[in-house]
This record gives sequence, structure tokens and C-alpha cells, in this order.
Amino acid sequence: RMHGQKRLPKDVKHDKARVEAKRKKAGLYAQLSQKVFERRRDKRYDEESLALAGKILEMNCELYSLWNYRKEYLQPRLRDGSSASGDSEGPRPSHEAAEPEGKAALVQQELRLIEAALQKNPKSYATWQHRKWLVALCHEIHRREQQREAPGGTVAPLCDLQNELALCTLLLSLDERNFHCWSYRRFVVRLSRADLDSELAFTTDKILQNFSNYSAWHYRSALLPEVNKVVSLEALMAGDNGADDGNGAGGGAGGATMAPPPAWRSTKRGVQGVRLPLGVLDEELKLVKEAFYTEPEDQSAWLYHAWLMSQLVGGDCDGRHGHGSGSGAAAFGEEDVDSRLAEEVRSCEEILEIEPEAKWPMLTLARLLEMQAGRPKVKAQSSGGQLAAQLKGRASGLYEKLTDLDYMRAGYYKDAAAALLS
Repeated sequence: RMHGQKRLPKDVKHDKARVEAKRKKAGLYAQLSQKVFERRRDKRYDEESLALAGKILEMNCELYSLWNYRKEYLQPRLRDGSSASGDSEGPRPSHEAAEPEGKAALVQQELRLIEAALQKNPKSYATWQHRKWLVALCHEIHRREQQREAPGGTVAPLCDLQNELALCTLLLSLDERNFHCWSYRRFVVRLSRADLDSELAFTTDKILQNFSNYSAWHYRSALLPEVNKVVSLEALMAGDNGADDGNGAGGGAGGATMAPPPAWRSTKRGVQGVRLPLGVLDEELKLVKEAFYTEPEDQSAWLYHAWLMSQLVGGDCDGRHGHGSGSGAAAFGEEDVDSRLAEEVRSCEEILEIEPEAKWPMLTLARLLEMQAGRPKVKAQSSGGQLAAQLKGRASGLYEKLTDLDYMRAGYYKDAAAALLS
């Protein structure tokens, strides 16, 4: 199998009738493509050209130039005479805007074409981007029309954002690792101002269905600060271009380091000192431990745990910085931090007793020991220097073991061990 698709036997794959049918289809595709690109060069923006472009996109939805051709056709017919967001590059033909009923029909026709394309290729970058463009344009047009409406009046939207959320839910039930769909869902939530508590519950359901769902953990890290009124979702997701889950949900024993995904990095990029309430942090640690004990070699939950630890100590997700009280946020009490670090150390040690060569609990334990070595309580003790050295020595030993267990990343572990001496 390749990407879930069953391989055909060679005798079927090379069947003469099958090969001939493919040859005819390829010939038709080439003819139609040439015809459509000629029409675009000639700036022909009519229904016949739109239909031809649609036929090609049903065959190959990755032809982003034809999605752009459709943008050039649709935009002047949907806009209301004022500049709307999502303007496409290229020529902007001059046409009268369609009547409201005609606009709605155009939008529904385009949404149906996009859905048909997604059924054939649910992870098509170009197709998801086109849907995002269309929905954003419809949302902006509706916002402007609503502003011009008399007080108390309402204007029907060109696109129902609740339907878009329902589509995301359906597609994620079919493929929970479709990171394109997760990214689009976040986009729709921002537009629609959807209930974030419901979104958080959605991530919980997806995580409990599969602890390896990296995208759900990622989204959760963006939702929690907003749900708990720590920072806005827009601030946390600033710069999130959908590449957060480029591996399609992570999972497995692969992955190089504790490098956090984009939404998690944002705490260092533009929302310094963001911290969850301690009670929320405790509940998240309980959830993530369920994943640890179920699938100790899966990286998704361990990466999320690294983010939780950055919340606890107020530093980076890899635990190398910020051992103090943190800046820009209410610091937790020293005893609160120390007791939770000790508990996390015990959890990793328990897992390693069962799975002594598991990479992720070993790497996490090394990071936790580093954090403990930098804690004020350790430094304040008369024997603090000796205790800190012991903790760093344990961490160094774990890094050394990791160079053998995970030799492809031996350089990273050697650098981490060397940093303990700096």
C-alpha cells in the first residue's frame, strides 16, 4: 500500500485495455489544458471557459493556475464595487457585479467543484487554498454589505461558515491526520468566532480517539490560552500558515528534537510570558500522561508535554532557558513548580522501567533533570552546586545513551550534553 491506496497487481496495471483508456484520457487532458490556457492568455472570462477549467480541475486539482483563472472570473462578479480581501494576482477583467441571487449561485457552484476535487485529492494544497480564498472573499463582502444595511436589517451571507465547520468535521472523521483540513478549520473558526470551548472539546475527542494525532495536540496548544483568557487566538496563531503539521500529525518514534510546532513557538515569538492557570496545567498533564502510558514511543504527546513544561517553568519548550520565574506573566510558586517537576521526573522513570530503551521518555527525563538543576531551590542549598552537578551528570548520561539509541541524531545529543558544561 502507498498512502492507504492498495497497489494493483502488475497484470491488471498493464492490461492493454486499461493502458489504452489511460492514453485516451491523457490525450483529452492535454487538449483541454491547451485550450483553457489559450483562453486565459486571451483573457476570455465567460461561462464556457469556466466550465472547461472546471473539467480540467476535476481531473487534476493541483493545477493552481486554473484555480487562479477561476478567481479572475469570480472576483469581479462577486465583489460589490469596493475592494475586497483576497484579491488574486493577475488581470482583473471589468464586469458588472452579479445580482445577489447570481452571486449565491456562483459561490455554491464553486464550493461544489472544490468539494468534488477534495473527494479525489483531500490533501491538495491548491484546492484548499482556493476554498480559503473564496470563503474569505464571501465573508468580507458580507461584512461590507452588513455595514451598509439599515440598523436592524440583515444580509444573507454568501457562504455559511457553520457548513464549513461541518465539512471539516466530516473530513476529519474520514482522515484525522489531514493537516490541510485542520488548518482550514482554524481559519473558519477565526472568521466565524465559533465557540472555543466546543473546539477544545473537539480536540479532546480526537486525541482520545488517537493519541498520535499531532494536529489535535497542536490546535489544543493554541486554544487553551484563549479559552482561559490568557491571550487571543489571533495572537497565538499569528504567522500560522498551515504548515504546523507538515508531517501530517507526527506520531511514531521518529522526529529529531523537542522543536515545537508554530503555535507553540509563538510564545517565544510574540506573546512572551504566556502562562496557563496552574489548575488547567494539571489537567493537561493528566491527559498527556494517558498518552504516555498507552504509546510511550509516540512523539506527538511528548512534544505537547514539552510545551506544558515551558508553561510551568516559563521558558523555552526544550527546557534550556527560563528556569526562573518567567516574565510578562504571573509566576507560579517555587514549591508548585518544583513539586510538579519532581512528579514528571517520576513518571518518566516509571515508563523507562517498563520500556528502558524508549527514546522520548528518556529525552524528556534529561530535559527535566536540566530544569531541576537550574531551579532556585537547588542553587540555594549549601550543597546546591554538588546537587546541580549530579542532576546534570544524570542528564549527560541519558544524552550519551541516546546517541546510541538514536544514532541518526547523535550530533544533537552531543551538543545537548556539551551545553550542560557551559
